[in-house]
Amino acid sequence: MSRYVLGVIAAWLLVMAVAGYAVLGHERTLRDGQLVLLRLAPVDPRSLMQGDYMALRFELDSQLRAENGKWPAYAHLQLGAGARTTFIGTGDTPINEPGRVSMRIRPGAGGASLGPNGFFFQEGKAALYETAHWGGFRVAADGTALLTSLYSEDLRLLGNNRR
Repeated sequence: MSRYVLGVIAAWLLVMAVAGYAVLGHERTLRDGQLVLLRLAPVDPRSLMQGDYMALRFELDSQLRAENGKWPAYAHLQLGAGARTTFIGTGDTPINEPGRVSMRIRPGAGGASLGPNGFFFQEGKAALYETAHWGGFRVAADGTALLTSLYSEDLRLLGNNRR
């Protein structure tokens, strides 16, 4: 076997190992992460539903501020009834206190956010998500947050995602 073939095989194995590690980390967050609910902010209703996609914004994003031209690493949140959250501040390290959770801030071109700007679902299921008022995340101790589901105003899980 040539060095070229061995190099390609080694590179492929490295890529697969890194991808597998990332997948296992996300699976661990989904399984063990703290349930956190962020209130959704209104989005222009004319573009709310686009096929199998729903545009998202979170109310807490409006409270995030860059400090000296740099975004802090974490938003610190107080957990309330039913895993609903309120903003208590930002910082460069996660906090580890009962009833509080830290989520990584995601800087972007249009500002920073605590979550993604969209939620994808099965085509033809838009009516299930029209009453969404809360985004449900699973948050790991290091602040990694994965959007798993949407909830109605009364915290009823929308759709069939049971994470």
